[in-house]
Amino acid sequence: MDIYQFKTLLEKDKKFPIYVFFGDEEFFINEAYSAVKVHSLKDTDPSLSLVEFKGDETSGGVIFDELRTLPFFASKDKLVVVEEADDFVEKNRENLEKYLQTPASHASLVLVCDKWDKRTKLATLVDKVGISIECKRLKDHLLPNWIPTRAKHYKKNISSVAAQKLVEDVGNNLAIIDKHLEKLSIYLGEKATIDERDVDALVGVDRNRTVFELTNAVAQRNVAGALKILGQMLTHGEDSVRIISLLSWQIKRLWRAKQILKQGGDEHKVTSELQVVPFFAKRFFEQVKLFAEEDLMKKHALLLETDVKSKTSSFGTQLLLELLVYKLCV
Repeated sequence: MDIYQFKTLLEKDKKFPIYVFFGDEEFFINEAYSAVKVHSLKDTDPSLSLVEFKGDETSGGVIFDELRTLPFFASKDKLVVVEEADDFVEKNRENLEKYLQTPASHASLVLVCDKWDKRTKLATLVDKVGISIECKRLKDHLLPNWIPTRAKHYKKNISSVAAQKLVEDVGNNLAIIDKHLEKLSIYLGEKATIDERDVDALVGVDRNRTVFELTNAVAQRNVAGALKILGQMLTHGEDSVRIISLLSWQIKRLWRAKQILKQGGDEHKVTSELQVVPFFAKRFFEQVKLFAEEDLMKKHALLLETDVKSKTSSFGTQLLLELLVYKLCV
């Protein structure tokens, strides 16, 4: 069962004594947890019916006592949530198994875990009386398919080109993508479909994409193009420290990639060590080929020099950055 099937199930007014959400995608976990809270507490006061614990900070006895204690109003349900529950589960496995054989009728337990072994007796009991959902991080190639589904949450459609562009701008971060979709839905008003121009207009120039474009312009000795991109960065609120830091970060990554390849490593080793986002991998290796190792060393020294000047010189920030970009290109 995935998060969307789970939400559909809740809409049928189904309630369970236990819910387990686990995995490496925090966005899906938050979505599942929020859905349970809305569904379970819709007729109650959350301040009276919702109790939240940190599993690594609270004893099992306290949590089980809370499950067995009736809510202030006997007719109302209680939701007991244990976040970071891995430690709690490991220490209280037998007590949880015993509890699930006769769970409290007035309470539901939510466990939020990093990992969950489906082969255990406890997992079998959970699936028998409750719900467990693995919230897995989406593979990069699935993001352009997920975005249209999420856009419908905001009553909008999105073109395939716009969805792909949003991924390229933001990367594999569902929470950030979702925030952009929310902003786009407000920005568009009555317009039904988000297109590429809307993404460009509102999402703006993403930092990761921008630093790739800037270093690419530098590699091609394109002074005019590099200065234009610098202007975009300044317009979008980037400060000098951040811009120098981004450039330095990218130059060091390119330099390290050259070293790995020189030592006999392959592109897979480079992407793994430097955590190159797949969407940017092709462009990254194109830049690796454009720079000589000695050139990267000189540019890195120039960046360090400019960083010092930005903190000590009387020159204006924009002029310093423009001089930096010019020197990087020549």
